[in-house]
Amino acid sequence: MATARAKTVRAPKSSLANRLVWRAHRAGLGWLVKAGLSVWHSEEKARRRAIAARLAPDPQAEQVAESLRHERWAMATAFADSSLLEALRAAGEARVRRVDELARTQGLSHKSFWVRLLDEDLVEGCFPSDSIFVRFAMQRGIVELLTRYLGELPILTDVLLTLSRETGTALGYSQLWHRDYDDTRTLKLFAYLTDVRDTRDGPFTFLPGSLSDRIGITLRSHLPDAKVFSRVDRAGAREMLGQALTVFICQTSRCLHMGSRVAPGHSRLMYTATYVPAPMTYPAYMPKFRPAGALELNEQLLLGL
Repeated sequence: MATARAKTVRAPKSSLANRLVWRAHRAGLGWLVKAGLSVWHSEEKARRRAIAARLAPDPQAEQVAESLRHERWAMATAFADSSLLEALRAAGEARVRRVDELARTQGLSHKSFWVRLLDEDLVEGCFPSDSIFVRFAMQRGIVELLTRYLGELPILTDVLLTLSRETGTALGYSQLWHRDYDDTRTLKLFAYLTDVRDTRDGPFTFLPGSLSDRIGITLRSHLPDAKVFSRVDRAGAREMLGQALTVFICQTSRCLHMGSRVAPGHSRLMYTATYVPAPMTYPAYMPKFRPAGALELNEQLLLGL
């Protein structure tokens, strides 16, 4: 595949414009912003759709993509490269051994219940493309699966490694039920790097798309259990349990979800990668990755470069 020199386009920062777009997404009007920008970026959209059209038939991948279309989530362990998965776990465990040091030096966070373990990797706001935490999100099996679902090559917008721990404080932020407003269709790839055996380990928990739709638009961005389960049956919530190296995908812009409700003496190490369809709707968005060596053209498009 052809390679090209990667260019990073830095958009002017506009917190007000970003806030307005966030409000539009939350009000269910983000598709209007997306539609207008998609027309403006029609050439890029066509290039990304052409990549999807060239994918070879794969019945297993199509079956999983269909699951994503219906309920907005799917298991993806079978599509993850086992060697990359093991390397990801080893890299994650190495960070956990330094967790106290990293907790002291991480940037400000309103989420006291977790420690972000990749802050030190950011140089001028960007991760290097050769990092295992980026390479795992760029692997062919996962990217092709997401491309089949979206009908186009997505943009990888972020990678995250977090260690969730019990803090003894009241539940807040992402420990409450919420949707993500990165885009009209925000897909997150999750990989457990420690065993998540039961509720005490703080599993990622969500309502499949059809149930989440019953909640609709709410004034509060984070909802307590009582509010959610006054509208839907608690039995419909999907609690993702699994051994370390379990991988799954959820469309978190559609599915109400929460997690990190960790019991005393327990912890959860989880990797997350976020993907959205192009173009980005936020005016101040800047790619969060920098090339480390030559990248293929599809890789540049994936990283938004």
